[in-house]
Amino acid sequence: MEKLLEQESQQLLIRKIDALRFYGGDTRKRCSNGYMGRESEDAMFGDKNAYRTLNALLFEGIKNEQERIWTEDHLLNTDFVRRIDETVQIYTDIFTLMKEKNANFDSSAVGRRIERVSSIAYYKNGFTQSFFSCSKSGFDTTFAQKSNIVLIEMELARNVPCIDYEKILSRREYRHWDEREILLPPFLNIEVTEMPLTVSETRRIKDLNKRPPLGKYRLKAVEFPDYRKSILESETIIWQQIYDGKESAAHLLEMMHKKDKEQDYEEYIGWKEKLHQYLKIQFSNIWYGGDEF
Repeated sequence: MEKLLEQESQQLLIRKIDALRFYGGDTRKRCSNGYMGRESEDAMFGDKNAYRTLNALLFEGIKNEQERIWTEDHLLNTDFVRRIDETVQIYTDIFTLMKEKNANFDSSAVGRRIERVSSIAYYKNGFTQSFFSCSKSGFDTTFAQKSNIVLIEMELARNVPCIDYEKILSRREYRHWDEREILLPPFLNIEVTEMPLTVSETRRIKDLNKRPPLGKYRLKAVEFPDYRKSILESETIIWQQIYDGKESAAHLLEMMHKKDKEQDYEEYIGWKEKLHQYLKIQFSNIWYGGDEF
């Protein structure tokens, strides 16, 4: 019995690690021997740019989708909406790893990221919108291929959910291991301060249109709030609304792909709001434990 429980625990850990690996762009299937095999051909789990859709679904409104689709010509994957139960499992698996394998950086640790300038308005509201990836190495210019960019430094703190990829994944499990990535969750409470750009940063880093960064900001991770104190609607009811609305939400995302700027997207926005509420409850249960608050 004890051995069976140990095997089940190990299988659960592997599933969470694979969710993190998939978010990071590695679509290889894990073989029965534990090693990485062929690339997945599944419409969802074979998406090498899964992070784009996974993150877009976490942003408020539709501005993030419009920038990705209409400005940067990246299509999002509607399978993540139609298969929302599997998508939620990916989100919760990654967050659970943040709880179980918390890096606990000291207060002087800093991660760096190149971001769209439009994201600053969200951060000034005091929260991360999506999963927040940053590098321990520095500003990676391969991520500057966005329109109108800013540089962000994230000051990490003890007792906030986060993952250090190097401490969770091996080189054979993660193809982008050299990026030395740190991942923080959505809905994390943060503080924002503007900083001056250096001459080197303005010369070296250019956006999609060959323009230098429009600014630089320091974000400080504060805490993950217990959202169960503010979201009073039943978790079961919220989930049913999400599940019932997934086909309509996927259709509206397809309309964005067609660059239909006359379409009313309020239903899609409302569906995402329900998704955010549900995830906030799930994450609070994971981070604070049980149903006690």
